[in-house]
Amino acid sequence: MLNKKLSLLGLIFFLALFSGSVHAQFEGQITMDVFSEDDGKIEVSQVNLYATPNRIMFKGQDNFSVMDQMSTDGLLIRNDMKDFVIMTEKDQALQVTKVEIEGLVEMLSSWGGDSKENRNTPKPDYSFSDRTQTILGYETAEMIITDSENPNKHLSVWLAPEIDINWGMLAEKWNNMPKSIDSEINGVAQDVVFKGKNFPMLIEAVEGDERKTIMKVNNVNRSSVAKSMVEIPSGVTLMSFKDYVFRMMMER
Repeated sequence: MLNKKLSLLGLIFFLALFSGSVHAQFEGQITMDVFSEDDGKIEVSQVNLYATPNRIMFKGQDNFSVMDQMSTDGLLIRNDMKDFVIMTEKDQALQVTKVEIEGLVEMLSSWGGDSKENRNTPKPDYSFSDRTQTILGYETAEMIITDSENPNKHLSVWLAPEIDINWGMLAEKWNNMPKSIDSEINGVAQDVVFKGKNFPMLIEAVEGDERKTIMKVNNVNRSSVAKSMVEIPSGVTLMSFKDYVFRMMMER
């Protein structure tokens, strides 16, 4: 069963697992449908990725859970500024570096009872099948990520080598990640995405003969539309990591 609660960082890190630079660098908008299941009912939420050579904006149709104590409808990755901007409120955003995010995740994880010993998980096993399909005009190849605990289950990820996004800081090793995303960003990510130079057009959960769609790209728009979307909206005040942590401590 698919989880209804979607982690923005989890989604970003998973998507970040599948990109590179064989073809001309992508600039434009990619629209994805993300599927979740709740009591047998399938719900669909939309996520837009806006990319320029130096920045990426992930913007959701609904708010995402970054951690239990934080939600957002968008995350801006500014590789040129070496920071991340998390839209925490309508008129306020958290400006944070990669090192600060690692520290924040460690702090929130400790509050939630996640121990360091449980952070690292084994890298998932993956292989490529001989299956291919064309999705939105892009030729894709199937990568299979197996479930070590259930050999009857696997993820089917359809990768397109023609969409090259500059992931910048996301391509670096991340420390102190909870086990829910550690194996994603530090596992398959390093082997297939950042070095393999592919982008996932379709992700399916397969069990036996049954396939359930987890994510699918429904539009790829190569254009300059992303340039205006990777800027901080007018009227939004940036909050420092130090101020954010102080506010969290005061609210506890």
